[in-house]
Amino acid sequence: MTQTDTITRYIIIGGGIAGISAAEAIHALQPKADITLISEEHYLPYFRMSLTRYLAGEVEREKLTLHNQQWYLQNHISILLNKHVSSIDAEAKQISLADGHKLSYDKLILASGAHPNVPPFPGRELKGVQTLRTLEDADLIMEVARKQAKVICIGGGLLGLEVAGAVARQGAQVTVLEGLDWLLPRQLDAEASAILKAKIEDMGIKVIVPAMTKALHGDGKVESVELGDGQVLPTDLVLISTGVSANLELAKSAGLTANRGVVVNEHMVTSNPDILAAGDLTEFQGRSYGLWIPAKNQGTIAGQNAAGQETNFLGEPPSTRLKVLGIDVFSIGQFSPSVEGDKLVAESKDGVYKSFLFRDGKMIGSILLGDDSLASKVKVAIEGKKDFAAVLSGTSDVESVISAL
Repeated sequence: MTQTDTITRYIIIGGGIAGISAAEAIHALQPKADITLISEEHYLPYFRMSLTRYLAGEVEREKLTLHNQQWYLQNHISILLNKHVSSIDAEAKQISLADGHKLSYDKLILASGAHPNVPPFPGRELKGVQTLRTLEDADLIMEVARKQAKVICIGGGLLGLEVAGAVARQGAQVTVLEGLDWLLPRQLDAEASAILKAKIEDMGIKVIVPAMTKALHGDGKVESVELGDGQVLPTDLVLISTGVSANLELAKSAGLTANRGVVVNEHMVTSNPDILAAGDLTEFQGRSYGLWIPAKNQGTIAGQNAAGQETNFLGEPPSTRLKVLGIDVFSIGQFSPSVEGDKLVAESKDGVYKSFLFRDGKMIGSILLGDDSLASKVKVAIEGKKDFAAVLSGTSDVESVISAL
């Protein structure tokens, strides 16, 4: 596509990393483009993934902001804060705001993210039952945690553990409840998770697995959590981290194809050629990532394609690094054998766990717990489809795999 003198109107809905990355990419290719970015939040877009570090007292509030107001002015990006987009008229290429205003576009990028899932526990509407998704959420949680409160974190996934570690740093007495058989079930196997659990408990955080939450109790405000086995745990605050669901309302109003997320192709284009999507909202080849790095990359690619530069998103092996708790945890790809012939090479030593999973001589996944110094090499080996057949044909142990990385 050849750039003409006509100024293209771009609207980006969502002020997360996907939306900001899209705006940056468009401006880099078309400095004179008319870019409008719309966010429902009151604050300038910020590093959402650093909210737990802010909650832990590791990052100051002003350091969370992605770009200051001057940056938007200098890059000719109109940013509309505290605005809710109520609908999209894809045929007229127009969006409607809740305040009655309408805006027209040539290209639209949806980056409206996801919202926390809250299971239908009895009592979930009580005051003091909280999720962490926004800066306002973090401020509310911090206010309670600093009073040496009893806090129960429901969900032993990545966010649940980060939140638990953060509020514990603020002086709260923390208990983590995980309904499945071990912590971080999407990132760790049972052996690695047992090591992690021991390390977390050494920090003074109580962990109960498996723990099925039956109900939340209190008179207007949450006072206790009842478990499926009859235990009743007193609490001042309940933090729920049990996954997210894509915000699909706008996509549906535009008639876009959606499953768990808005379906996009490798160019981040939806079923409508003038509407692209990026970040937690999307589904690519059946997968919704829900992670910072894929969201950032998808935003960049959406912006580039919207501006006429063809770029492909090829997917990414999901990789995770745990922060806040101060424990090195790296997990990438698949970590448990699922096909006949899969070979797992693992070692647990002195609180350090390393595992590598191979299929047809290629590494397809790894867990590094307690020491993630090999993370970059492992990522390169997996993404580059490095052949370990020679290593695996001999005495394949962890040290021989490491030597071959």
